[in-house]
Amino acid sequence: MKGRKPKDERLRLLSGNPGHRPVSDTGEPFTAGEIEKPSSLDTLASEEWDRLVERLAPILSPASGGMLLVAVSAFSQMTTADRIIQEKGLTYETTGEAGTVIRMRPEVRIRDTARTAYHRALAELGASPVAHSRVKKLPDGNQPDLPGIHRFFT
Repeated sequence: MKGRKPKDERLRLLSGNPGHRPVSDTGEPFTAGEIEKPSSLDTLASEEWDRLVERLAPILSPASGGMLLVAVSAFSQMTTADRIIQEKGLTYETTGEAGTVIRMRPEVRIRDTARTAYHRALAELGASPVAHSRVKKLPDGNQPDLPGIHRFFT
């Protein structure tokens, strides 16, 4: 991300509006909640879904389901490709007009692409070490009587 890191919302609200620019109110914050696991997941993705939901429960909202699906699908692809690479190696030989050529297995690129997608999805979900400082626990759905004021006290 280029530029300055955004100011914490509580500090931004307490410092007022020195630039007199319109302040966009994001409305009610997301609340923590149960995320429905898709039935179409394979075994690896299903196990990773359970592991991530258990560990990230305080910061996941139902809106996180899509990114969680991306993460577990990438994990499954990465693990499957890695198993094939462990069995068959990084390269294979092929014979053509130029003679015998050693080529990289397609699974190597699949694994690397899935690893990048998994890493990015985890960062979006707040599961990377850098994201730990930015991520806050979501409220549990019990909103105070005065909506909006809870931001000053959390």
